[in-house]
Amino acid sequence: MKINDLKAGRINQYYKIVQQQAENKDKADNDKMQISDRAKEIASAKKALKKSPAIREEKVAEIKAKINAGSYEVDSKKLAQKMLNQIKQVQSNESKTER
Repeated sequence: MKINDLKAGRINQYYKIVQQQAENKDKADNDKMQISDRAKEIASAKKALKKSPAIREEKVAEIKAKINAGSYEVDSKKLAQKMLNQIKQVQSNESKTER
């Protein structure tokens, strides 16, 4: 039986492809992923946050009652300090992302 060079070349190409696929499968089987403890904590916190209500109904009801009664007062110094802290935090985060 005679095998011409053209068919032998295709058989050889096919063999190389099959061999490469087998090697890739072996590499894929050996790939592993590790999640840091910090990432696990974040995932756990996200789950807990999803379970909690977005609006604290008790707090809203309490504030509404105070507003309706005319007894709701805002500590302007405390509010201003919280606003400044929030601005500083945003600016700090922005400068970290620019680096």
